[in-house]
Order: sequence, then C-alpha cells, then structure tokens
Amino acid sequence: MILTADRIRLAAQPADKEAAIREAAQLLVESGAIDAAYADSMLRREGEADTFLGNGIAIPHGQRGDRGLIARTGIAVLQVPEGVRWNGEDVAHLVVAIAAQGDEHIAVLRRLTDVLGEEALAARLARTGDKQAILAALDPDAPLPAADAAPAQAPAAAPGETLTTEVHAPAAAGMHARPAKLLAQLAKGFDARITLTHGDRRADARSMIALLQLGAGPGAAMTLSAIGPEAALAVEKLRAAFADELGDRDEAPATPADAAPAAAADEPLEAGAIAGLPASPGIAIGVLHRFRSEAAGYAETAADPAGEKAALEAALEAARAELKTVSAEMAQRVGDKHAAIFAAHAEFLEDPELLAEAHRAIEGGASAPAAWDGAARSRATALAGIGDPLLAERATDLKDVARRVLRHLVGGSETVAPVPERAVIAAEDLTPSETANLDPARVVGLVTAAGGPTAHTAILARALGIPAVVAAGQGVLALADGTPVVLDGDRGRLIPNPDADAIRRAEAARARGAERAEAAKRAAFRPAITQDGHRVEVAANVRRPEEAIEAVAAGAEGTGLVRSEFLFDERAEPPSEEEQYELYRRLAEGFGGLPVVLRTLDAGGDKPLRFVNHPAEANPFLGLRGLRLSLAEPALFRPQIRAALRAARHGDIRIMLPMVDGLADLRAARELIEKERLSLATPPVEVGIMVEVPSAAVMADQLAREADFFSIGTNDLTQYTLAVDRLHPTLGARSDALDPAVLRLIQMTVQAAHARGRWVGVCGNMAADPMAAPILVGLGVDELSVSIPNVAALKAQIRALSMAQAEAVARAALGCATAAEVRALPALRALGEAG
Repeated sequence: MILTADRIRLAAQPADKEAAIREAAQLLVESGAIDAAYADSMLRREGEADTFLGNGIAIPHGQRGDRGLIARTGIAVLQVPEGVRWNGEDVAHLVVAIAAQGDEHIAVLRRLTDVLGEEALAARLARTGDKQAILAALDPDAPLPAADAAPAQAPAAAPGETLTTEVHAPAAAGMHARPAKLLAQLAKGFDARITLTHGDRRADARSMIALLQLGAGPGAAMTLSAIGPEAALAVEKLRAAFADELGDRDEAPATPADAAPAAAADEPLEAGAIAGLPASPGIAIGVLHRFRSEAAGYAETAADPAGEKAALEAALEAARAELKTVSAEMAQRVGDKHAAIFAAHAEFLEDPELLAEAHRAIEGGASAPAAWDGAARSRATALAGIGDPLLAERATDLKDVARRVLRHLVGGSETVAPVPERAVIAAEDLTPSETANLDPARVVGLVTAAGGPTAHTAILARALGIPAVVAAGQGVLALADGTPVVLDGDRGRLIPNPDADAIRRAEAARARGAERAEAAKRAAFRPAITQDGHRVEVAANVRRPEEAIEAVAAGAEGTGLVRSEFLFDERAEPPSEEEQYELYRRLAEGFGGLPVVLRTLDAGGDKPLRFVNHPAEANPFLGLRGLRLSLAEPALFRPQIRAALRAARHGDIRIMLPMVDGLADLRAARELIEKERLSLATPPVEVGIMVEVPSAAVMADQLAREADFFSIGTNDLTQYTLAVDRLHPTLGARSDALDPAVLRLIQMTVQAAHARGRWVGVCGNMAADPMAAPILVGLGVDELSVSIPNVAALKAQIRALSMAQAEAVARAALGCATAAEVRALPALRALGEAG
C-alpha cells in the first residue's frame, strides 16, 4: 500500500508552505519510504514548478535526479483545514506528498484529478475528521464518494426525469481532442445538463477538458445522461453523433502520413549520442540553439473584479480570432487535418469549468492574468497527472492556449528569438504554436527533452518537413548554444560534437535523400500536359518572399495566390507602403518573371485587424470583409495598391481582389487602381477577382467584361453555396466542394470567362484533392494553385490524364445529385487513385 492511515495527518497547522512540505515529507520518512533529505528535494522542485493543482490540493514531489533517496514509492497526506498559502492567492488544504520510484503512484494521482473535479468533495476532505474518508476518496479501486453537496459552480438540475443511454467512444482513437471538442460544442446547444460517465469518472459534456480526463479509449463504453427541458432531444442527437463516431470514423491513431518513423530495433547507440524517440524523419546537420520563450510579468491581485473579467473576455476574444487566422494559414500550408489542431485549441477558450475557475479567482481578488494563468495551469497539471501519454500531450496544448491568452492580457511575444542558420532547436517541449512559427529556412531540426511522437508538435514538424527527435531527456538542455550536432529523425538520435566519421555518415544519408528529392524535382519541372496535349498551369500558394525559391524548386509555374494578410496580422498599426513594396518586390524577383498573383488584403469580419475598428457583426462571414473592407478603408487599400504597382516593375505581378460580389465593387476598385497607376506612371497590370460567392459566378459573364482573370476560391464558394461552415462540428462533412451545385458554378464561371478570353484558376483546397483535379481539368480550368508540397504530385497526375477522360468524368459529375455520388463515380475513383 502506497497510502495508508499512518501516512495521513489530520488538522495540521503548518506556518507556511515550506513547513507543510516538510511535515508531509516527515510522514514518509517515519514510514521508511524516503530518506529525510528528500524533503529538500521537494522544496527544490517547488522552485522549478508550481505543484498546486486547484480546489485546495497540492502535490509536492522531488526532483527526478533524487530518486536514489526513495526506498519505496509512497504517498502521504497532510490535511490543513485552515489552509496554507501556496503560491500567490492559492491556498492548499490537502498537501499530498509523493515519492515515486516507478509508476505505482499513477493510479492515485489519476484519482486525485477526479477529486479535483468535485469541488464539494475536495472541501469535505479538507475538514473531515475521518482518515478513512480520505483513504476511500483516494482509493483508485473504490467508487468515488459522493459529496455532501453539489459543486458550487454546477447548475441546478432542471426538473424532470434523467435520461440515460449507453454510447461508445470512437473506435479509432477514443475520446481524444477532436471528438471531445465536437461533443462539447454539441452539448452547449441544448437546454439540458449533460454528463458522460466512464467507469467511476464523470464529466460535464460541455467541458472539453473534463471529457479528455475521462480517459475513454477506443470503443470504450460510456453512459450519457441528460436532465432538463431538452434532455430527450439531447440524448437523441448525441446518440446519433456517437453512432457516427463523433466525426472521427476515419481517424486512426497514426495514419501512415502522420506516423512517426519506427526506431531501428536493437541498433547500437553511437558514443556520446543522446537517444530519444523519432518524431519526424530526416537528417539535420547544424548547431544547437536553445528555445527560450518570453513571458511578461503581471500583478497577482486587482481591486476591480468587473474590470478584470472584462479584460479576460477581451483577451479570450482576441485569442479566438487569432486561432481562426492560424487555423486558416495552417490549412493552406499543411492541410485541413493539421489545421484542426488549432480549431480544437479554440474549444479550450469556451471550457465552462476552466472559465468558472478563473472567474472565481477574480472574484476572490486575483488579477485577470493571475486568475487565468492559475486556472489553466491547474487544469493542465491535472491532465498531465492522469498518466496517459496522449492526455499529457493535450496538457501541452492547453498550456499553448493559455499562453496565447496571457500574451493578450499582459503583452509579450510568442515568436522564437532570432536563431542562427542551420539551427537545431532544443527545448523542454514546444507548443504547436511555437512549432508552427519556426522558420524552415533557418531551422533544420528539433529536439525536445519531453513530448512524444503523437503530440501535435510532432505532427506539425512532420507536416512542415522538419526532422525531429522527442523525449530525449534533460541532457539535451545541458548542451551549450552553438554546439555542433547531428540530428537523426529516422532513428531518434542526437549526436553532440560529432566526429568526422559521424558527419560523413550523416552527409551520406542526407545525400541519398537529396538524390531522391532531385529525381522528383527533375520530374516536377516537366509541364503538366495531358496525354492528348492539353496544358494546365500548376502554381503554388505562398505567403512570404522566402517561399518563392522553394515554390520554384518544387516545380511551381508561379504563384496563383499570395496571401498578403501576414503583413497586417498582429500589428498595432498597418504596414507602410515602403514595407509592402519591399516584400512584393522580393516576391516578384524570387519567382523570376513567373506570374505572381497578389491577393489584396482579405481581412475583416471573422479576421479582424487590431488597428481597424470593426462594427460588431452578427454574421461576420456576411459582413465587412475582403474587398468590402478595403474600399471602406482607403487608407489601407491605397498603400497596398501603390506598393504592388511599384513592385510590378520587377516581375509579373497581377492584382487579385477578394470577396467580389458584383460589378459595383470591382469598378470602384479598378478606378482606384488606375488612378494610383497613373500617378506612379507604371505599366498596366492584370486585375482579376476571386470568385468566392455565388453572385460572382452567376454574374461571371458581366464580370468577365471588366476583370482580367478569375480565381475560384473553392473553400468559401462551397461554404456560401451550401450554407455550411466547413468547420461546423456536425455539418462540416456536407461542405464538400465536389457537390454538383458547386461544380455547376465552376462550370458557369469557366464558360463565361473563356467566352471573353479570360483565364480561370482555382486556389482553394479543392485543387489539391486528387479526386477533384480531373474534374477541374475537365471543366476547363486553366490553372491550379496548391500548397508547395502538392505541386509535383498534381503535375504528375495531370500528365497521367487525357483531356478526353477528364471531360467525360466532369460531365458525369455534373449529372450527379450529391457529392457522395460524385466521389463514387468509378471513372473518377480510378483517376483519383492514379493521382
């Protein structure tokens, strides 16, 4: 037994935190579990990390390197009814001292997180005079005791019968982040109190964090309960959602594209090498650079609770908007699947338990930053303490979100400090946001002391093509900045100060990879000409000038979409004309005369700018965004147009206007562009529009008189045509660009454009869908623009087609009734699989 009655002390009155830790440790000393010196280790550990969990519970434990002071695993509990100040405003009533030799304590720690979620139970244990009550509460093999009263933050049960039904966690990967996010979103839509029970754990279905803490694995049986006016409707709809695997039917724990490479079995470790887990394949030769995140300080207390709550809500709203932008950007860079990581992050911002804890702290006198930071840390610690590696990785995600909000509350940057060339980033762990912000042009590899190959950070590293090793231990953090290293992402190795032989082997391995890449590159430069002689241009979607060289090297025939928003996001004031000119010029020169289609600022509505006062909009997707915003803010629009016109002297820059809904806005924009062109005395440039709303497709014959080209944004066109948000938790599957309604609008646009001699491109996700590409070619689309990694594959697929095949499958698709029928077409499936 690692916790017994003799290791519980009731009604203790320690003078301070140090005294509490020493008194709890003494219980372990007296029972022979630890050496007396381990108490000092606990205090040192407290200086490294806050061990306060929340609801009056703290779990002091020693440093990893002092396990030699532990005779056997043990847990002791010091009850402090009057409380002892822990950190800031945190007050501990149950001090649970842990000395762990192995993992025997994990079950008790997991049980602690259950108690943590029951505020009334935690409060009762803090004052009970019965040691057996504490033993029973922390016994992982016994049912969780009922509290004397419901938690203060829990809503009162609505009158009526409690309805229950059995459901099962998604069979592929259990209740991980994505299905938990979807369930929480659905549960919030019913006027009912909904809970989910798995074993002896219970979760509020509105709380993504609580759902993750259930620990329900693949196919696990659970009980869904609902009480309230809409209980019956909730049970019916949620049972159907579970039957559909909560949208996770096709999700595997690790798909081949995402799976980390397996380490070579029984392969000897090189002398001096540090072993970790392979997380992203590839060889990196560079210099170590320690990642150091920036954190601004803040006051712990505040005298205006209402003002602090308002500040927290403003920061949460800013973080929500920011996550939408990040998700959209990552969708374009590495696909919707990886972008969903950040969509799931947004759900943490709506978690009722997390927000309730922060609000209670504010009402108790804490400042908004202190309240939010404390609430998020306690929830993250609870997730990490369950003992499930996947949930520990979700704790990292929660910390990522918490830091994003904290940055909006107190300022500071989340970007990586300048790094040297050929940097191999070393860190305790990296959050998904930190990984997404790394510059692949300078960062050649990643190594982390903690983490795992299934963490979102590792998934993003693989998507970004950065070799990575995780779980390499604290030794990597002891290496000095600038240390030469070889990182082997295939085998999970980091070799500091490699000798000549190690470098030679690494260079040989990298050379072999380069030879394979060079072969693909040579094929990628071949034009995309069908077998019967029809050419389709294949371009790349880019954001920054640095991506131009990468796009050209991948075989792109220009860029069909430059997203200029990166210049405007997260700034207190807009970029100057000169700053924009310099970047657009570098883009034009980087593409060496190939077409550069520059989309003007696509912001507003759901993507607000800090320096523009947007009116509140009930439906931002139908509001002031895209070209509408630019025309309403000429002080933003004119400098961008002038910068683009000036940069056009250095290459083939074409201006593309987003969210054009008719001739009036197009004419107003062209008038402004021509006025600025004449004032600058620059040559004319092509001015085209994005076809993103059905009205533009319907009026394409009129718009083609005045627009030089069309580029179809299939993401928004699909959303507006089908009236479905593609990220909607239950309707997202309906947002399929292969719906015949969308295909007919594309056909209408192409026919109208070609009648006027205009070219048509597609720059949405649809262009990279192997099932969609043959249809787009068959409909007569002239250019397809995709993310850089997809260029070569798309060109190869087109070269394998004949135009006759493509036109036949396009005709068949236009005659279908649903997107499912389109995707089921035998001819299309054959062409898609060939791609």
